[in-house]
Amino acid sequence: MRFVRALLFLPVLVLISPVLAILGVIILIAESRSGPLRGLFQDEVRAYGLAKGFSRFMQKVFVPAYKHHVQSFVLGAAGILVVTVGLRGLGVLPALIVYLALALEFILLVLWAITVFYTEEEDITENGKPLAHRTVADDGSAKLIASIRDLSTQMALLENRLRATEEHFRELGSLNGSLQEVATRLNSLVGDRFNARVKQEFDQLLAELGRRVSGKDGSAG
Repeated sequence: MRFVRALLFLPVLVLISPVLAILGVIILIAESRSGPLRGLFQDEVRAYGLAKGFSRFMQKVFVPAYKHHVQSFVLGAAGILVVTVGLRGLGVLPALIVYLALALEFILLVLWAITVFYTEEEDITENGKPLAHRTVADDGSAKLIASIRDLSTQMALLENRLRATEEHFRELGSLNGSLQEVATRLNSLVGDRFNARVKQEFDQLLAELGRRVSGKDGSAG
């Protein structure tokens, strides 16, 4: 049974492997008020094993220290994605930049989902008394469902922002086309006036030349 569950979980593990790699790098280089994260992680793993130690490390150390940092990075990546998609709509950026922005946003969203999953929930009380304790499996399922809902909500908001940004860029593109048309008409108008002015000056020169030739002919006679 464990083998079947591990086999089913393998595609998910491959999909989130970039997130786990980034999380590992953060644990290796970052520090908290209690000391380096790698030391705290090693202490939890030695005391409780890999699975439970990782869970305790995320709940007790990583989430309280870096939850808001992860959220800010997610919002920043969403802003980058909105700008890149808008510029791509105008033809300024290649499609590769948009793909990289999408990959960055996906990785940070998954990292945020992991932090939400390991966030400790407060006890639900009624009239100052705690309700019946739920099982660990129920808690894990509730956390996973809440994480998925939060992720879906963020994706919906991001999609709405992308649509609004694309609409704004379309309006800017139409405005740019209108301005170019006005500039073309102004250039044409200025060119017509310039040609008329040149023709007028040329006619005056011909008239003056004709008068001088006529005057010389009269003097010669």
